[in-house]
This record gives sequence, C-alpha cells and structure tokens, in this order.
Amino acid sequence: MNRRKFLQSSAAMATVAMANRPLMSLAEEIRLANDENFWKIIRAQYEVTDDIINLEAGYWGIMSIPVTQAYMRNVHFVNQNSSYYVRRKYGQDYNAIIKRLALKLGVREDELVLTRNATEALQSLINGYNKLKPGDSIIYADLDYGSMQSEMRYLEKYRKVTVVKINLPEPASYENIIAAYEQALNDNPKCKMILLTHVSNRTGLITPVKEIAAMAKARGVDVILDAAHSWGQFDFDFQSLGVDFVGFNLHKWIGVPLGVGLLYIRKDRILDIDPLRGEGGPDNDNVRTRVHTGTMNFAAVRTIPAALDFRENIGIKNIEKRLRSLRNQWVDGVIDNKKVEILTPQDPRMYAGITSFRLKGKTSYEENHALMNKLTDDYGIFTVAIRDIYNGAGIRVSPSLYNSREDADKLAAAINQITS
Repeated sequence: MNRRKFLQSSAAMATVAMANRPLMSLAEEIRLANDENFWKIIRAQYEVTDDIINLEAGYWGIMSIPVTQAYMRNVHFVNQNSSYYVRRKYGQDYNAIIKRLALKLGVREDELVLTRNATEALQSLINGYNKLKPGDSIIYADLDYGSMQSEMRYLEKYRKVTVVKINLPEPASYENIIAAYEQALNDNPKCKMILLTHVSNRTGLITPVKEIAAMAKARGVDVILDAAHSWGQFDFDFQSLGVDFVGFNLHKWIGVPLGVGLLYIRKDRILDIDPLRGEGGPDNDNVRTRVHTGTMNFAAVRTIPAALDFRENIGIKNIEKRLRSLRNQWVDGVIDNKKVEILTPQDPRMYAGITSFRLKGKTSYEENHALMNKLTDDYGIFTVAIRDIYNGAGIRVSPSLYNSREDADKLAAAINQITS
C-alpha cells in the first residue's frame, strides 16, 4: 500500500470510529480539538499546496481527497452518459439528494431546491419577496454580504420601499446586537422584512438569529436569512432559528465541489416568494419554480453525498471544536497586543472559525490590503482584506481542517512582529 492509500485508509478508519463513538464529554471534545495526531490524519485527506499557508477558507472550502475522487468519477460518468442520463435518470438522483439534505435540516423535501450558490438563492428570495407595498421599510446591516446589500437596495426601485441600513456596534456583544435590531425595528414601524446574516463574511460574527427572528415575527416582520457561512462551520439546530426563507452554500463549509447552493422556503410561505420571471404556471406553489439555474454542474450535484459522508464521519461537533481551537490559537497569541484590534467578539456564542482583526488606527481598505500582501509576501500566510465595516476595514482569517496549530502560531507571530 502506498503512502497516500495508507493515509486515506487510516483516516477512514479513524473518522468512522469517531462517528460511531458514544457521545463524548465536553472535556473529551476539547482534547480531541487539540489532538494534533488525530487532525494530522484528517489533514492528510486534503491536497494543499506547500507554497502558502492558506487561512482564507472562507472564500470556498476545498474538497477532501475522497470527495475529489468522487467528483472526478462523477465528471466521467456524466460526460459518458450525457443527455440520456440527465433527461432520464438525473431526477431520481436529485430527489434522493434533496431528501438527504431535508433530513439533515429537519425540513420537508418540497421546501428545498438546489442553486449554484447562496447568492443565487438569496437573490431569488429578496427580489421575489412579494409582501411589500410602497411605503414599507426593509432593513439590512453593514456586516451583511455586499451583493445581498445591493439586492436590498434594489427593492427601493423595484418595490418602492424605504431601505434602511444599520451599522452594528463594535465591539459587538450578544446583547448589543439584539438591541441594535430592536432599535431599528422601533425606529421603523413600517418595516416588513429584514435581512439577517447568520455568520458575517466580514468578521465571522454569529448573529443571535433565534432571538432577533422571534422579535421580528412578533411585529409581523419577516426574516430572510443568509446562511452561506454557518451550515457546516458550527453545530446548530436549524429548525430552532424560526426563519422561513434561507439561502445556503454547500461549497464553503460542507466541502462540495464549486457551484452548489441551496434555497429553503417553508411550505406555507412559498406563495410569498414570486416564481422567477414567469416560471410556475399551474405549478405555482412548487419551490423549484423560485429559481432557474439553467444547466447545473451535474457532476458536482452527484458529489454532494460524498461530501456529506466525509463531514459526518468526522462529526460536526468535532469540526466546530477544531475550527474554534485554531481560531483561539492565533487570537490568544495577539489578544494582549495593544496594537491589534480583534473585530469578532470573544463570546463563544458569537464566533466559530472565522475571525477578523485590524491594526489599531489602520482603518482604510488600502492599508489592510497592504497588510494582507505583507503577510503573504513576507510570511507566506494568505488571508484577505475586508472592507465596508462601519468602523473601518480589516483582515479576515478563516482556517480549515487542513490547517494546523502551527499555522495559527505562525500567523500570531507574524502579526506581533509586524507591530513590534
């Protein structure tokens, strides 16, 4: 057996054993999150370049080796069987995948439809939301994804509504984020819909969605949820959030090939989202009429089960603990540096793997872009500069399962050296 097959076999045995273990105690979970021997086996399941330490997994999550192999088999299969497969048999595979995703989320199969990404799903939800009338208000925040902010602003012209942007407090806390949305709702009594982002792509802030959604619902306000960065990054009960309209990504933290997202509309709310540009007809209450992706990447869709298998074998609680551990490793290394501002709260309810920082006084995008380049060129560490936060730009750090604690230590050391 060659080295790669040995590592793959070892990882498979280790992950399956982990998945089948009885429930672990919190102490055992924390120990596992810091067990480099275990995570070295998991890291061996990823082919990553040695040219750079990639701490920018928030863009998209690369496939593991088993998922890549499954994808290549599916590319060959789809290419070989062509339109005959797609027109005659693909629908059965698609429906089976939707069934599995519905079981994981605890929803109905007829509430889900695959998209090409979360952006496409959310564009359909925001533009299709038909409960607005001229003079109503809608609310979004500075930490929402840029293209989703654009979609919200477009409703001013399309639906003749008042678009309200709020700036979330910094430093953020569980309480002041809830208070910020409560104040926005108080200030805008004609509000009918708000956009919430479960995990901000800018700072990694986990929004208290459950509390805010309940508060909004009590006032007759709907929530459209951007869950592009949450599902797969940390463990949560989707149904408990109490939201009716959601866009997910599968190629970020689930590890599916690029080009697959997911749209959710609760069954009794489907008619509140217009079919896409004349789709529907007699099938008007079918969630699948709310998007029209055209020709999907069929091979990528067929690879969803392999990605789910890989992640489930490791376990979402273990993944969450590991990502938090990597995050805390570098944050703890700079937290006492007076020249560094951590933009993500230290409250464990409000972060997972993604966290952003800036150097004190360096608030322009240009300054942070230069810092990003310095980390890349001088230290071999890749991150990304982020903009459009109310109090100034910063650097986003998003580790993945292929990163080590040593990677996190190198980032902390680089930041401390740059600021010395």
